Amino acid sequence: MGQKKNIMIVLFIMLLPGLIFISPGILFCEDESRVEALIKEYEKKIAYDPYNGEIKQELSVLYHNRAKELADDGLWEEAIDKEERSYDLAPDTEVIKKTLAVYYNSYALELRDAGNFSKAAQCLKLAVDSFPDEPILKKNAAALYLVWADNLIRKDEYDNAERMLVNAERFDEENPYLYVMRGEIAYTRDNYYRAKENWSKALEFNPSLYNVRIKLEKLEKDQETERNFSIKELEHFKLKFKGIDKQDLAEEVAEILRNAYREVGQDYNLYPRATVLVVIYPRNKLKKLDYFPDWAAGTYDGKIRFRENLIENKTYMKAVLYHEYTHVLVRILGGDKVPLWLNEGLAEYSAKKFKTPEMRKARKMLLIKFFKNKTFFSIDRLGGMDLNRLSSLSPNRIELVYAQSESFINYLINRSSLHDMKTLLEHLKKGDSIYKAVKDVLFVDLDVLERDWKSGFGY
Repeated sequence: MGQKKNIMIVLFIMLLPGLIFISPGILFCEDESRVEALIKEYEKKIAYDPYNGEIKQELSVLYHNRAKELADDGLWEEAIDKEERSYDLAPDTEVIKKTLAVYYNSYALELRDAGNFSKAAQCLKLAVDSFPDEPILKKNAAALYLVWADNLIRKDEYDNAERMLVNAERFDEENPYLYVMRGEIAYTRDNYYRAKENWSKALEFNPSLYNVRIKLEKLEKDQETERNFSIKELEHFKLKFKGIDKQDLAEEVAEILRNAYREVGQDYNLYPRATVLVVIYPRNKLKKLDYFPDWAAGTYDGKIRFRENLIENKTYMKAVLYHEYTHVLVRILGGDKVPLWLNEGLAEYSAKKFKTPEMRKARKMLLIKFFKNKTFFSIDRLGGMDLNRLSSLSPNRIELVYAQSESFINYLINRSSLHDMKTLLEHLKKGDSIYKAVKDVLFVDLDVLERDWKSGFGY
């Protein structure tokens, strides 16, 4: 199954640079070299007469004007350097303090977009220190820490994410996304009480957060369904299951997951530190869960969920657990923009060693049948599918989705490598489209690869 969607939209509200003041003694010069020459001239003057107020004022203006030119070109570090010099000479000038805050803020936005959250946070702290009466700067600082926390959550680094949320709260305790993310961390850690508390608070600040209402409804169903479940904790997994008599099942699942952690982790060179929650459901409990479709043996939505009757076929149970655990790693590596064919194809690839020759033959025959009838899915259409669209298909068509995804991924890995698939996920995590990521990593267009893959079926 695919991964959960948890898109966090946080905006930086920009203060617009446009502040400039001219000392009566100095004309504003558009000639860059002339401005720099004047700056050097006045730097020499101030070196000989450091307490001359008039020289200090005029040099401060020159630095300020030059900073404005640099800022107009987006050269934020250089602009900040000049504006800081202007401030050192005229620390009580309000317009300089405001402009310096603007430049810190603008540079922080650029650093954030480049993924340099630590330096961006330093810049925004300086912006707030420079102009503490501007509430927008504090909201921007909070927004940065929220983006940083969201990035850490997607890597399952929950302790570090919580530290970022503490910083966000210092600047803007009424930002609803602060509580959305705290609820997300608590829910992933199986702390339903704290998750409910935080999501309810998020809705107090912003009642229009429809996705948070959905999360709360899902949490309440989880609470009802999992009431009186037993718990088994491992180093990397926490298992929840119904009944003390299912201890043997829990032991078998634990052993499979240990192996998946090691073997699939080796494939991707990724071994998550965060605990993965695994819920094992009796068949009669699943009727209440509309997010666990009837046709699925297992699913992953931040938690691995599956039916306890999988124990009846232990080889198949291994395939399902390796499949679902692969989704955990795909989410960490690729975020929430991984197309379904890539997500499910990689999961099927991890599970293939547990598939019998009969299962592999049946899938191949299914593909040949649909290609012959020209009723297969395009890769584009597969990429646009989600759980709801998948559930609306007939059982045969659902099987075709998985068969096509598995076949296409096998083709890509045979053509390149599994390491390239990991790199592909990392490009998606950075925000690249699947088309750009494929082109950059595999050096060929996705539609060309699709045509070549189809030719193997005589299409």
